[in-house]
Amino acid sequence: MNYKKSSLTLLLILLAFFVNGQQLKKGRNVAAWKISYALDFGSQQQQKIASKQDQGQTAMIELAKSLSGSTDDSPPLICYVSPEYIRVEQKGLGGGITLADKRDTVSYLLDTAGKTATKYPAAMPNIQTAMAGDSMMVISSADFVMELKTGTLMIAGHSCKKAVFINPHSPENVITVWYAPELPRLYWQQYSYLKSIPGCALAIGTLSRGLNIGIKASLIEKVTLGESFFTPPPAYTINEEMSY
Repeated sequence: MNYKKSSLTLLLILLAFFVNGQQLKKGRNVAAWKISYALDFGSQQQQKIASKQDQGQTAMIELAKSLSGSTDDSPPLICYVSPEYIRVEQKGLGGGITLADKRDTVSYLLDTAGKTATKYPAAMPNIQTAMAGDSMMVISSADFVMELKTGTLMIAGHSCKKAVFINPHSPENVITVWYAPELPRLYWQQYSYLKSIPGCALAIGTLSRGLNIGIKASLIEKVTLGESFFTPPPAYTINEEMSY
């Protein structure tokens, strides 16, 4: 018996198992949902009524479209969500790519031009300012209280339930969310308040001058993606500074 040949064959078999195992580990697939969001300004009838009441409505809508980077062919927001991972691709002002592992307490904002990934807390309150008479009022999403409401709404083929977020200190600021209970929760950085919703938010809006302004899911697809799609690329430099 040729022991050298047998040893070589055994070595090649073990090496093949090792390589295949490494490839399987590296190429782990993740079942996720790809959700494309479009800007939402309520129904056409609501837009017409609001437009008659305030001639600035058209300008407001066009400004929102411009700031969002929205076009007819490209949605302003695309999200990928699974039970474990989140990837948010946002265009326009303040846009970028955000990655998050739901099992961790941090998220990453990618700079594709500089090939860097800045680490942020996974939960960040959305801080806004508004004028209250002659005073400046600070509004934080951390101050909002969630209330689950009755009623359903079909969005992109999913039956959604309603939730509203009310700020006790500023009751006129109400955020309305329609969510799909069967889809994984979707939340990121300044929108971390959505984590409290028992499902995936498919529509988010608030009233301004009688006109609903927000986003609504226009297309939902089931996809399979490599796990690396949800993590910073190896060639990226990680910026450890975690700040708001």
